[in-house]
Amino acid sequence: MKRWGLLALICVLLAGCSAKFIYNKLDWLAVSYLDDFVELNDEQESVVRNKVKALMKWHTGSELPHYIEHLDELIALNPQTFSIEDLEAQQKKIKIHSDRVLQKIEPEVVELAKQLTDEQVEELMNSIRVRHTRYKKKYKDLPPNEVQSIYAQKIEENFEEWFGPLTRDQEAIVTEWSEHMLVTQPDWIKHQTKMRIVINELLNKRQDSSYFSNHLNQLLFNPNRYFSDPLLAKREHNQGISARYFVKMVNSATPQQIQHYRNELEDWKDMALSLL
Repeated sequence: MKRWGLLALICVLLAGCSAKFIYNKLDWLAVSYLDDFVELNDEQESVVRNKVKALMKWHTGSELPHYIEHLDELIALNPQTFSIEDLEAQQKKIKIHSDRVLQKIEPEVVELAKQLTDEQVEELMNSIRVRHTRYKKKYKDLPPNEVQSIYAQKIEENFEEWFGPLTRDQEAIVTEWSEHMLVTQPDWIKHQTKMRIVINELLNKRQDSSYFSNHLNQLLFNPNRYFSDPLLAKREHNQGISARYFVKMVNSATPQQIQHYRNELEDWKDMALSLL
């Protein structure tokens, strides 16, 4: 579901209506975000800010040029001839972008985790549990057709963000797309419970650099190993359905929607260039 937008991961560090402001304030925003999970002391906040500033310096010099090059490629794509093979190629490139960032962040997370006290770990786990409980309450009693309606709404919102208002034919495609999606919320609820155990065990061994680093690497780069077989099967089904219908939606784009899409990408490119 979340991968349907061609730039969903490219823009992970550039999101928001005031993207340039956010990008330049990520050190402060990172601390603010972490404080929603665990209260950091002054020394820890300073460490986070300094690490994020160093990360952004690297990101600006090393990553933005890759994004700009990729944006040019996306602008040149012809939506009317876009294929599943094209989608798979773009997804691979986006994963390469995100993996580079994760590889850069990973050792910093290892070092930051060591600085957490037992009380902070407990607070962090409670915060994660609260968020998981909210998700469970939101979805556990919803019938499948209501969940599929939520899928349809998200698909429509994502498409309109990049292409503008949908045509009636596209609305019909979205409805058909969502009806073929398998509901995964019960599986995700079980997965969240499992992951709290995994994360808690990982944090309890945060002073063991080798153990923590190896298991964090698995979490970041091989998350499928933690999925149950039913969830993996449903995800594979939904990804296949989403690829097919996503391509169908893109192929159906009107000339006005294609221009809207290219204008959006040009705006992102201009913003990325201004950050260099």
